[in-house]
Amino acid sequence: MRYLAAAFLIAGVASAQSISVWSGVYTAAQADAGEKVYYERCVTCHGDDLGGREQAPALAGGQFLDSWNGKNLRRLLERIEDMPPADPTKVSTADAVTVLAFLLRTSEMPSGPTPLPPDRARLAEIRFERAKP
Repeated sequence: MRYLAAAFLIAGVASAQSISVWSGVYTAAQADAGEKVYYERCVTCHGDDLGGREQAPALAGGQFLDSWNGKNLRRLLERIEDMPPADPTKVSTADAVTVLAFLLRTSEMPSGPTPLPPDRARLAEIRFERAKP
C-alpha cells in the first residue's frame, strides 16, 4: 500500500511540472493558420518582419525572447487577446492560439503532433524558454 501511495505522489508531482515550448507544443497547421491571422490583424502595428513599430513591441528576435523567457504561455495568450488595444473587436481566443503557434514557429521552436490547447490552465503549464534546455 505504501508503494502505491508513493507512486501516486510521484505521478502527481510529475504532472504538476511545467512543459517547455521546446517539446513541440503546437502543430505546423496551427502556425500556418496563425500566420494568416497575423498578416490580417497584426502586421499593421508589429510589421512584416514582426520587428515592431512605434509603440508596438517586436514579436520576434532577442528582445521578444528575453521579455517572455521563463513566463508561461497563458500570459502570452492573454496579451495577444488584448490586441489591438484601441479596437473593441479583440482577437478571439481561437485566433490568439494560432497566432501564438505562429510566434513560436517564428522563434524557431519546434512544432509537434499535438495542437496548442486553448485551455488557459494547460497553457499555464507550458513555459516559454529563450533557448533549448
